[in-house]
Amino acid sequence: MSFFTSRYFKDIFSQAGLVIAAQLIPVVFSPLLSRIYDQNAMAEITGLMALSSILLVFSTFKLENAVVTEKDDNRANQLMVLGIGIALLFSIVTILLVIFFSERLGNSFKIQNVINFVPFYVLFLSALNIINFWFVRIKKFKLKAYSKIIENGSYVAFACSFYYLKGQNELGLALGKFVGVCVALALLFAFSKLKFQRNKWKTYKDLLLDYKEFPLHYMPSSFVNVMSLQMLILFIGIYYSKEQLGYFGLANMVVLLPISFITQSVGTIFFQKMSEYINNGKGKLAKKTFKQTLGMLAAIGIPAFLVLYFGSVYLFPFVFGFDWENTGIIAKLLAVVFLSQIIVGPISIVLISLKKIKLNAYWQYGRFVIMLLYMLCLVYFFNLDFLSFVKWYAYGAAALYTIYLIIIINEVRVLKDED
Repeated sequence: MSFFTSRYFKDIFSQAGLVIAAQLIPVVFSPLLSRIYDQNAMAEITGLMALSSILLVFSTFKLENAVVTEKDDNRANQLMVLGIGIALLFSIVTILLVIFFSERLGNSFKIQNVINFVPFYVLFLSALNIINFWFVRIKKFKLKAYSKIIENGSYVAFACSFYYLKGQNELGLALGKFVGVCVALALLFAFSKLKFQRNKWKTYKDLLLDYKEFPLHYMPSSFVNVMSLQMLILFIGIYYSKEQLGYFGLANMVVLLPISFITQSVGTIFFQKMSEYINNGKGKLAKKTFKQTLGMLAAIGIPAFLVLYFGSVYLFPFVFGFDWENTGIIAKLLAVVFLSQIIVGPISIVLISLKKIKLNAYWQYGRFVIMLLYMLCLVYFFNLDFLSFVKWYAYGAAALYTIYLIIIINEVRVLKDED
């Protein structure tokens, strides 16, 4: 069967098309949003999403991934219940974190106005994430994509409505994101018709023991991975101005965030297919799927990179207004990170399919330490201005993505069929 006529290819482009449509909603309306909200409002939503993505790593012990890998449907359902229960308990921890460290977190992430919404945003986002992984398990990829359309549509509608009701403010964009997640969760849960069954504590204890590698190894490695991705926002928040974070926030919203969601969508389908082949001992098919997916991502990513690198400095001021000229420069600087993410991001999860959880963890730890030391050198030893800092960050991040790709290829290379 040809790759382009395979169910796998159709699943990718069916979901990717819907995800692209979902991500185009805030992109299409961003010229309006960039004219009714200023850089400070953009900094608030950027900081909210950055902090929440860090906390999200711990909120479910990463058991949503086990929902996909578990062979028995009933146990997978119980993993969902366990994950949501852990998220509820974690929300209490997050509330205490916000109470005692409100000022420090607000100043570091530039979210002084929306800091109190963080625990609830993380809780609802955790539940939405768990349900989405169930849809990946049962191959209902379109429902996962529809949730993103609902989320982004609600976000834009609320942000615009809040501005016209209240006028110029720094809350509307971040609150719109919060409302979007709540609406998507409510509608998706209603349409899913999921029924959760409660069991004895021993059932959940056994599940947690069976999947202990997820909280013990995958969760810490995911944390350092997210920290590596969000480190740029954290450094800008601490060492540069809120206005500069706002400039970066628009580039992040229009360029990197849509790509991260699109690559995540491709990655979940890739994860399901690779896990299926590996679990059934079909190593050659898994290797073939890996090569085809890598080639497809490169074919998409390289032309998009060229447009972004050579055109962003002209397109951003024209589309978003001349107040956002610096954002076009930032987008150009981040083009190499964009290319790295779109090629390596979706296929990196193959290490989990291969049960190479410790290897994945060690790499994430190493990358985090290297990037942290590298960025501290950029700030303290070289004392770089804002744009130079972003440029050298991009070079360092792209170099590490290349090393990560080599590691992944080396692990996939030895796959073979089981007798």
